[in-house]
Amino acid sequence: MSLQPLKQWICDHCGEVIESAEQGCVEWLVDAKEERYNNYGFKIVHHAAYSPRKPQGNCYHYQKTEAHILWCDASLTDFTGERGIIQLLMLIDIGPYRDKEYRGPLAKNFREWTELVRRLMIPYYEEARFCMSRADADGFFDGANEIYIYLPDTLKEIIKLYSHA
Repeated sequence: MSLQPLKQWICDHCGEVIESAEQGCVEWLVDAKEERYNNYGFKIVHHAAYSPRKPQGNCYHYQKTEAHILWCDASLTDFTGERGIIQLLMLIDIGPYRDKEYRGPLAKNFREWTELVRRLMIPYYEEARFCMSRADADGFFDGANEIYIYLPDTLKEIIKLYSHA
């Protein structure tokens, strides 16, 4: 596969490479019935203009939702680079200058949110994530602490050892 770290991603809908942040979107859902808007279902997909499925379709994962479920999307460029961490943190806490009393995170599922952050912020994770189960089953992580697993050098080694297995 050999992706350019933090510059290319795999579309969660079609499985093809998103060649640049300009060609992709992050999409998610918000349940408006919840007391607090809970964001969930984060996906990285091709922007419709760059979808390999056009002109017959696109790669948006969510197109029809229930009336109380809101479909949200933003350019992948909003979630990368210097602005990326700001956008991602807004899903946890919008800050004391907009919300004086913290009432909890806006992301419904922290594991799902963390996976999105890893994909967008950790070099080599996007490619290595497809090999992680094989590496784990092979004992690659035995004795490793929780940080070692996600270090860029570790992820490069996982890609090298398991991407063609």
